[in-house]
Amino acid sequence: MFGNQELDYVNRPTKPSRRAGTRALLCLSLSLSLSGSALAEPVIILDPYFYRTPVSEAIDGSNKTVLGYYDETDGKVTPLSNPPRLAISELRTLAVAYAQSILKQTSPKFIRDRHGVIVAIRIESRDPAFSSVLLTPGFADRFANLLGNDCLVCVPNRQTVFLFPRLGSNMEQFSIPLRGIYHNSVWPVSTELFEWRGGALHSVRDFEPDR
Repeated sequence: MFGNQELDYVNRPTKPSRRAGTRALLCLSLSLSLSGSALAEPVIILDPYFYRTPVSEAIDGSNKTVLGYYDETDGKVTPLSNPPRLAISELRTLAVAYAQSILKQTSPKFIRDRHGVIVAIRIESRDPAFSSVLLTPGFADRFANLLGNDCLVCVPNRQTVFLFPRLGSNMEQFSIPLRGIYHNSVWPVSTELFEWRGGALHSVRDFEPDR
């Protein structure tokens, strides 16, 4: 193609052919399209089941929340088509690596009771795949010295994660606020409370069980 284009320029040095110009535009469009595809990166997002994400995995103990698989490009996510281009295990490995990079950019906020005791930790990020940080190895262990071992987690929307101590915590005081965040969000996730079992998420309670 480039040989023909050069020949057109030799024959008509001051005015490239209309065909050559069309070819150049097609090449540019194809190049942009391929470069955009190359930038796409697989990510995982905790999704409500009713989103019907084409490629997803169940979460143990839950019939309301799943792990949805997406492509992320320039901060925007698109659900992967089914069947996916890679095996789920490969997609998950890449998604967890992406989640680890998100986690490095976050700063936890501590919620204390009137005695100064930490009763919850709130972590936020604008990245739509932020909830996948829960799948990074040893995530809960990072907060063991503050919340004790085996802490619990709630993800009311894509931008927000709450961590709670398993012992000595009054969960009821958080029920209404968490449900409020969920219902008032553009991208709600879940009203469920999760724990980690063998490194995997497991639903242990729903703040809104009748819905």
